[in-house]
Amino acid sequence: MFFKNPCFTQGVFICYNEVMNKYTVIILVLVLLGGYLLLNNKNLKEEGKVDEVKKGTVSLCYYYSNKTSSGLYDRSWVRLDINDENVSGEFNNYPAEKDSKIGKFEGTVGPLDQRMMGRTASVWWNSLAEGMEVKEELIINFGEGSAVAMFGEMVDRGDGVYLYKDKRNLTPGFNLSQVSCEDLDEILAVEKYVRDNIKTIATDKPILGGSWYVVSVFVNYSMNSGTVVYEDGHIQSKAEFKYEFDEKTKTVLVKEFKVN
Repeated sequence: MFFKNPCFTQGVFICYNEVMNKYTVIILVLVLLGGYLLLNNKNLKEEGKVDEVKKGTVSLCYYYSNKTSSGLYDRSWVRLDINDENVSGEFNNYPAEKDSKIGKFEGTVGPLDQRMMGRTASVWWNSLAEGMEVKEELIINFGEGSAVAMFGEMVDRGDGVYLYKDKRNLTPGFNLSQVSCEDLDEILAVEKYVRDNIKTIATDKPILGGSWYVVSVFVNYSMNSGTVVYEDGHIQSKAEFKYEFDEKTKTVLVKEFKVN
């Protein structure tokens, strides 16, 4: 018994066209189905990432550095680790001509203020200044691109914790610019390395039995360079340096040190 071949009854070219049209339709359907599945999978992943961010902690970092007329630098930085309405982090303030004040904090953040297009963190700051640690109230206004800490007269509430005397009469501190937290980590690592190792990386020598210590250091992380002012109790020196930074190990290597 022989099966009837449609190609013999319809003609070879007609049969060929019908077969190719069927394959074309099948391939088109498979491509469309694959595209749909791929897009749907991508959307599911993106939704999962959004949910993950909402449930997890979001870190924001801000930094300020400005050269004063004395040649030293005003510096300040803040890190905010935000989880829903809760926030923790660290605020370090280093005015060039005044005492530094540094420390970690915990508190809450308010909703977005449409007027200022930012949020407010109301925290308890465990500040350290002149060797004394004090728990005090601190307000930080922050948003896309900038952050600022608010300062004012403080009063003891009766238990050694300090509050703003009048929240309506506060003065903004340095206007900090937003940076990635990775860049802030690099800045801080380089600053610390230079401060800790100035005795060995400085190419000039102290006098009269003195020992080098850092007065001020500035890091230009985008250029992998910086400047440092240091002294030994008798004379003061200034130098420019270039460095390498390993993001994985957080290690610093000073490649060039040029005394001005």
